[in-house]
Amino acid sequence: MKIVLVRAQCDSGRSCPNINATDRGTLVVQGYVVDVETLSDLHIPAGETVVEVPLSLLPELAADTTARTGLYLTDRDTVLVQGQQVTDQEALGELRLPAGETAVEVPTTRLPALIER
Repeated sequence: MKIVLVRAQCDSGRSCPNINATDRGTLVVQGYVVDVETLSDLHIPAGETVVEVPLSLLPELAADTTARTGLYLTDRDTVLVQGQQVTDQEALGELRLPAGETAVEVPTTRLPALIER
């Protein structure tokens, strides 16, 4: 899977929370690993996981009061993003995930503001 950086939380773009468009018409969100066992109110299917990213990476969500499946605002100014865990080696090689981070793939419909530019 080929990825193209859309947004990043740091100057390097690849060693911090970021969002990438894919050649499959989806988005890859890199963020901090979340212990899904602590999310008892969420149903996390097999093959899916949750990452946490700063709300500043997705500022559109702060004003968006509509519920979106797989996106959850926290009281810590962060967003939990649920999706398929990325296992594609080409994408993982591009992301260069530091310890404590992972990536999930989500449909573009979850974050339409990123593709409506």
